[in-house]
Amino acid sequence: MSATRFKYIQTLAVLSLSVASPALAQTSETDNAASSIPANQWNICNETSYVLRVASATQESGKMTPRGWDRVRPGGCLTKTPPMGTDRYVFAESAGFHIGRVREWKGTVSLCVDVGDFESDASMSCKLQDMDTRPYLKVDPKEQTTTFIEPDNFGDKADTAGIQRLLRDNGYKISRIDGMKGRRTTRTLSTFLKENEIDGNPTTGEKFEALIKGAQEVQASIGLTLCNKSSQTIWSAIAYQSEGEWESRGWWPIDANDCARPFSDTLENSNAHFFALQEQPMSEDSETRPKDRLLRTIAAKPRQFCVAEGVFSAIGDEYCSDRGYSPVSFRPLPTEETGTTVNLTDADFVEPSTTGLRR
Repeated sequence: MSATRFKYIQTLAVLSLSVASPALAQTSETDNAASSIPANQWNICNETSYVLRVASATQESGKMTPRGWDRVRPGGCLTKTPPMGTDRYVFAESAGFHIGRVREWKGTVSLCVDVGDFESDASMSCKLQDMDTRPYLKVDPKEQTTTFIEPDNFGDKADTAGIQRLLRDNGYKISRIDGMKGRRTTRTLSTFLKENEIDGNPTTGEKFEALIKGAQEVQASIGLTLCNKSSQTIWSAIAYQSEGEWESRGWWPIDANDCARPFSDTLENSNAHFFALQEQPMSEDSETRPKDRLLRTIAAKPRQFCVAEGVFSAIGDEYCSDRGYSPVSFRPLPTEETGTTVNLTDADFVEPSTTGLRR
């Protein structure tokens, strides 16, 4: 029996306001232990401290079919039964209710995904199917177990590490996520169960479901939610201080009448700012798209941070041009609160100045 273990790559991802329910077709979640695996069984296991959303692609009815999302808790496995010897691919990302950035476990093969549960045809363009793409991992067909891990490599302690992370996501003080069943973790979990009126002797799965539900409710009240009330798609970016150092990141696309959460940590003491661009439609007699409109500044002396044309993550707020970025004026966010929602309308955007400077 062969197996491969993949570490995550920390990256940008769009955060949806809703959490997709797990797809159920041809899948089941089991404990991460199997001494005897049928020849055509493929286990996708989670030894991280994150609840993962997993998309996979296998041969179905003679064609490659990407499908998602399956939710796999820490210490759990997802079971697939693709035809023997056929290609298979997998992509995973940490669930949106976790505090902090989305983590991705990925490869180099572009296949389709959608925000909610989906099934696609790999022989068709993702654009034609109104879907996005993600870089899937190509898995050896002989491999019967594919395991996602973190640098800390929790192994059989992943379920405890997952409970610790979810307790932290629920606002409880967990100083370290180490997978150890210490007294502090046990007491904190007992407090959570008592405060949520969960009596008796709940199973591990029931504990996770309660913690996930609580984390979803907490996440809805912290960080930045940007809602696009304008007539065109907007692209958003965030800047904040982490351990005393500025970082700016983008871009999160937000369609008209939709919302996204580019920042999912508490706003308290973050000094967070945001920026956005509004796409402009092409006229029928034009061959080039008009320049994006820019977010109108509201401060007398707005703070400037670094942005780039494509997806970016820039450390520091100085010497942007020297480092290949452009300095633009961001809007401040209220940092005396844990979270806020900002609605952007057409009136929040202005045309770029003739000098090329941001207004």
